[in-house]
Order: sequence, then structure tokens, then C-alpha cells
Amino acid sequence: MMVWAIWKSKIKISIQNQDVTPNETTQILKGLLTDLVIKSWNTTHFMEEDKKLKKQKKLRKLWAKKKLTKFDPLAGPQINLT
Repeated sequence: MMVWAIWKSKIKISIQNQDVTPNETTQILKGLLTDLVIKSWNTTHFMEEDKKLKKQKKLRKLWAKKKLTKFDPLAGPQINLT
């Protein structure tokens, strides 16, 4: 994800001839991570119940371990990357 965020910033600089601050690159990375967590969680809605629960448990373990994300069973993940 980090490489992709840097690449997106580099493209913006070289092709679009726009200045990109380190803070903007950080925001791009946070956006990419947020999208990844939400999309991973949303894919569980299409799984059978037992597989769904196992996958959600794995996602909680992966993302909530460092207190980056709170998981609400109905609303899904709430990401805090500050």
C-alpha cells in the first residue's frame, strides 16, 4: 500500500506537474488502507454464515490488534489512522 501511495504521488508530480506534500502522500496511504479494510469487511456479507464469522474474526484480529479499527457488527469497521 505504501508503494502504491508513493507511486500515485509521483504520477501526480511528473504527469500532472503538481506539487505533492508528504502530508498529502500520507493521506493517500490512509485512504488506501481505509478502503482495503472496508472492502475486506464488505466481502464477508456475501459469505455463508460460518465462513463469514471466521473471516470477520480474522479481519478483527488483523486490523483491530493495534487499535486502528473498531468493528461494529451492523455498521462495519470504523477506521482511525491518526
